Amino acid sequence: MRESDRYADREHAGRHLADVLEPVLHGVHPLVLALPRGGVPVAAVVADSCLAPLDLVMVRKVGVPGYPELAMGAIASIGGTLETVRNVRVLADIRSADAAFTRVAAQEQAELERRERLYRAGLEPLSVRGQAVVVVDDGVATGATMRAAVAAVRKSGAERVIAAAPVFLASAMDAVGPEVDQLVSPWSAPNLPAVGSAYRSFPQVSDEEVQRLLSAARERRLGTMTDYADLPKAYRAYLDTLDESTANAVLPVLKQSVAGGEHGVLISTNLGPDTQAEVSPEVPFGEVRETVR
Repeated sequence: MRESDRYADREHAGRHLADVLEPVLHGVHPLVLALPRGGVPVAAVVADSCLAPLDLVMVRKVGVPGYPELAMGAIASIGGTLETVRNVRVLADIRSADAAFTRVAAQEQAELERRERLYRAGLEPLSVRGQAVVVVDDGVATGATMRAAVAAVRKSGAERVIAAAPVFLASAMDAVGPEVDQLVSPWSAPNLPAVGSAYRSFPQVSDEEVQRLLSAARERRLGTMTDYADLPKAYRAYLDTLDESTANAVLPVLKQSVAGGEHGVLISTNLGPDTQAEVSPEVPFGEVRETVR
């Protein structure tokens, strides 16, 4: 794209990003992780386009005291894993840099944890272990927040990590590229002054919008799973051990577990043809346990 051809809004940008991701994700069942808040509307379009589950990787910029938009670094969290990235070039110009970074990072961590509780509203994070993960933002300026998000996703056991955004500014591609398996963007715009300059409409995304999009994605995911190829490996392996009629009976419950992203599945049997399955808080997400009545 050219700098004169700005995106209409985040949804429009999400469609462009989904188009360039399509060949990259051919034959892949990815997990899409959005950086709140601005990355969520973009990621929701991408997830819908490739029929992928949508979740969040929580990120907060660690801004220079008095200049909060200038990043000293960033912190990111997913599933209890916290990662920190420092912007060495910025820190070199700050007096008592270590103390300043520690103080601001602690404040941002508290806000990160508050927002995660708010946005999820009881929804557990989806597991990234063994997954191909697409990390999505609405634009990347310095690369600090994206790098922190990628580090958290890596540490949580992702098999492949793709960084994706509608626009990368300045040298952000150079900063992020070495950290990921692949970087995808329709537009590198080194001369744009800010991410918002790539959009004709770039309002703040509200907390309520993040909650709505995340909840809608979970509900839509349940409705679009049509066969067991959409399920996690552990669930697919369990289905492979069952006869066809039992597998058909259990499959909707496995889908329900995936949509909720919180609990695993308990299978009850009386050693006869009658088998019952339920999503159970006694079973960790991604696991199937059997009990005999």
